[in-house]
Amino acid sequence: MEEKESEATAARFKRKEKAPKPSFGWRWIFPLFIAAAVTWSAVLIFESGDQLLDSQNGETLDAVTDPTAPGFEAFVEQTWSMAVATEDNEGNLVNLIIGAVADREQGGGSVLIVPPALNLDRDCQQSPCDLRSVYSEGGLSALTSALIDLFGVSFSEEVLLTSSRWSGLISPVTGVEVDLDNALIEVTDAGTEITHFPEGEISITGEEVVKFFSFSGDGNQVDRGKSFWDSWLKELGETEDPLEKLPDLGLSIVDFLAVVTSAETGLVAFPIDEVGSSLFPNEEELQDLVVDLFPFPIAAIPGERLTVRLINGTGDFTVDSIARKQIVSVGAEIIVVGNYESFDVQESKVIYRDPMVAEEAETFGAQLGLPVEFNELVSPVTEVTVIIGADFAYALS
Repeated sequence: MEEKESEATAARFKRKEKAPKPSFGWRWIFPLFIAAAVTWSAVLIFESGDQLLDSQNGETLDAVTDPTAPGFEAFVEQTWSMAVATEDNEGNLVNLIIGAVADREQGGGSVLIVPPALNLDRDCQQSPCDLRSVYSEGGLSALTSALIDLFGVSFSEEVLLTSSRWSGLISPVTGVEVDLDNALIEVTDAGTEITHFPEGEISITGEEVVKFFSFSGDGNQVDRGKSFWDSWLKELGETEDPLEKLPDLGLSIVDFLAVVTSAETGLVAFPIDEVGSSLFPNEEELQDLVVDLFPFPIAAIPGERLTVRLINGTGDFTVDSIARKQIVSVGAEIIVVGNYESFDVQESKVIYRDPMVAEEAETFGAQLGLPVEFNELVSPVTEVTVIIGADFAYALS
């Protein structure tokens, strides 16, 4: 028995013979074939990046990347905007701006100075009636909601700045130069005069920004806020890279200010009507201003605005901005811009493909003064397509 076990053990551990060498084909040709196949697949993937599939006839087409060429289309990026509120140490709203970027890549934009004392309703009988009271009672979220209702658009982000946050923002430039026509003097109950900021050219440090915004003894709080923002934005824009004069804090407002001031920046005063000592929005001027500030607005309520694909069929690109303003001014939202397959379109029109939006499309077309038609083959990316024809350009001449 033991002899059989030893034989079995010896057989078990017997050295195995080497496997035969692979043939020349398996050893060299097959790996080369695999490598060539992988390389060719990569080439196909890379080249397919500039091709599209025609959904109607199944043909592969070259993608159009020239924005002035027939057939070009692209999704637009909604206007990058920011509501920036400043509160004092007691939690009062002392400064408010709305910033909007003109072009995220090229930079530039506008900064709108909004009075904290602005009244939202001429017939308001119960507080909160003005933005300052809204903020006092509900904070930044309530203020943002009030601004969205006022402007009819939403913002990319809302930011709250306090004294400590201003200190960090201003620190790289040490101070913002402001020219005061009159000294900012506080008179105490005892009749003592305290000069907070002297007359003439002064430098506002980060620790003094909130104090500068808060002073209300001269009644020029909005004008002083405008002077501060005007001076600071100009200083940021003087360098080739505004980030050199902004702190490395990783905050969105830093990136926002860098983009706004990297090209032409406009400072805009809020259009107001003064009734006695109260300030109210000038509704007509405000609507025009919103269209200028937000060429591609974010809907105040998702889905509230009719989505539009704007297509130029003339080759005259000077009419694009005019058409965009008209479309936005009637409450629509542009999602796609581009060109028609040819530049010989004669008639401008509004086209829809979903019968469910027929009534809305008809109303939209009437507001623009354009005929409306149904076409189930039009792009489904948006609810309606607006094609600009020669008659549109002729009407503007």
